[in-house]
Amino acid sequence: MPELSFREGTTADLLETFALSERAMHDSAARHGAVPRDVPPTEDRIRADWARQRPLIEFIDAQRESRHLICENGGGQLVGYARMVRFGAMEELTELMVDPDHQGAGVGRSLLERCWPGDPTPELGRIVVAAGAPSDLTLYTEFGVMPIGGHWHMRASTDEYRLRRSQETDAPLPQVHVLTAERAVEEWTTLEPDAIGHERPELHEFFARDRSCLAYTRDGDRRSDSLCWVSASGEIGPAIGRTAGDLVPVVLAALDRVAVGRDLESLSVYATTLSWWLIRRLRRLGFRVFWPSWVMCSVPLPGLDRYAPTRPPHVL
Repeated sequence: MPELSFREGTTADLLETFALSERAMHDSAARHGAVPRDVPPTEDRIRADWARQRPLIEFIDAQRESRHLICENGGGQLVGYARMVRFGAMEELTELMVDPDHQGAGVGRSLLERCWPGDPTPELGRIVVAAGAPSDLTLYTEFGVMPIGGHWHMRASTDEYRLRRSQETDAPLPQVHVLTAERAVEEWTTLEPDAIGHERPELHEFFARDRSCLAYTRDGDRRSDSLCWVSASGEIGPAIGRTAGDLVPVVLAALDRVAVGRDLESLSVYATTLSWWLIRRLRRLGFRVFWPSWVMCSVPLPGLDRYAPTRPPHVL
């Protein structure tokens, strides 16, 4: 496609690429009936979302083994971008976004060919959280990843959640407490690798500066049986448990904290379709699937039933 050019992205491109991602995600959600097409994101909303998500995006972009590729048309206009970051033995494609007016022209494929040349290997795997219809996943499969589980954005009215939570009489308060930053990173380094198949200590060191870590301890044991990050702005996750059931109390504690501490119309949490225990409890509390995606990887991920992702599309 001679009318397109590709270059490495810089920090000066971050706000513009974020705005493109907001427009592209809205267009995809509108095509699938999740949001009204005639209510696109305003500049004020984009800037508010940018202020909330900026620290994580800047962290991903600053990693030593990350790629940020920009695609522009002949007039120098941004039409698409991709961002990839490596954690341990896994490369994660955190974003692949194409302007709605340029979709279907091969922009996404061209970006992937530059981000992911060749095939994944046993020493270096690939992972992506992919949104869209099942037919949209075909492109990713050509680069060595296959769907291994669903990735659901679940949403509930805050008022309905508070009401249903107050009516629960068979759910004792779990033994949840807040960990120090140092202890939180240590616990995550112990629990997470067996679930997602790779290590991400740098990511949790970032979360330790940006979020609080809630820990659930069963039967008075000193070790944590589950962990969940939660931010002051209401971002919940990721969360991890020793078992699938252990995931439930720590995620509910995070939801309780957000529901009480902030004036929000709705609550959002993410779950894999393998997290049956968590999804069942969320459904009882009024949560519904707002936006479905898929976790795709070049290798099996052994413990997604006891793992809850954070806000996509930036990291699993």
